[in-house]
Amino acid sequence: MLSTYLLPLIVATAMNGTSAPAQSATPTAASTPTPPTTAAPYARPAPPGRLVDIGGRRLHVACKGPAGGPTVVFEAGLSQYTAHGTYGKAQDLIAAFAHVCTYDRAGLGWSDPAPGARTHQAMVADLHALAAADGWHGPFVLVGHSIGGLLARLYAATYPDQVAAIVLVDATPEAYLYTAAAVQGRKDIVAQIDTGLSKAKGDLPIVPLPAGTPAEVMMAFTPPILRTVKEEYLAIDRVPAARRVPGGYGRLGDMPLVVIRRGKTANPPSEEDLRWRRLQEGLAGLSSNSRMIVATQSGHVVPYEAPDVVADAVRQVIDRLRSSREARDGTPLNHAP
Repeated sequence: MLSTYLLPLIVATAMNGTSAPAQSATPTAASTPTPPTTAAPYARPAPPGRLVDIGGRRLHVACKGPAGGPTVVFEAGLSQYTAHGTYGKAQDLIAAFAHVCTYDRAGLGWSDPAPGARTHQAMVADLHALAAADGWHGPFVLVGHSIGGLLARLYAATYPDQVAAIVLVDATPEAYLYTAAAVQGRKDIVAQIDTGLSKAKGDLPIVPLPAGTPAEVMMAFTPPILRTVKEEYLAIDRVPAARRVPGGYGRLGDMPLVVIRRGKTANPPSEEDLRWRRLQEGLAGLSSNSRMIVATQSGHVVPYEAPDVVADAVRQVIDRLRSSREARDGTPLNHAP
């Protein structure tokens, strides 16, 4: 279950740096004047999944479900990692009918950090290396939440033969990231992280946390994780200019595409709500073979708030892929290359 202690971090990063959150989980000078107390002793927990070597670095991956059929791969939103992340409930539901994997991007969760400045292209290359090293057979169904939607699209543009379908879950469009307010919001959050890191003691959490806080949640507030969160914010502003325009991360032709958007809005919907709706409709236009689903009872964190909606969308996509394959050549869709 997603801990309530991690929810502020999700809220702080849910819109992927578009604006500074009202209550940020990243520390500020006012909110974290001192390093953590001994209220919740911290020891880095053992990884719940497996560490896979991708060539001198290891990425953490957790897979569930039967081996038959296409592998479903989750690309999480900014800062998210496997344990206590937003995808846990949806992964469990999907594991009942498909092989489904979540993983930690470099420097998040239990994955080793990557050297140098991070870029979205480097993140996509890491996932490609992980799939090869762990023996996954494509094509995959990629499920991208929030900024993970951009990474899923970039993966499809870079390795088109390895992607069978994409499910975008309240995914971030290019146009949302590069307004003046969005750029300033990211600068503010990076400054908050830097303030917290300046007060860190070793690799202990930089904010005091209540006794009983799970170690997997405390990890989110440790300097190694927060340095990577900072890098993920900075990576947004390292995106080439040609990729910052609508469709810049790649159009999808006739690839099966499901766009899930959040349904909860202000009452009546604000102009920002209406703009987000229009942008999500624009994402549906990336493929001639798309459909839109509204998660009526969910805000931005759809995989946590409405995991059944995500699981149902994935099931529908897999059923369509299987029917199409069998109609075309009479053979079932499976892992065989």
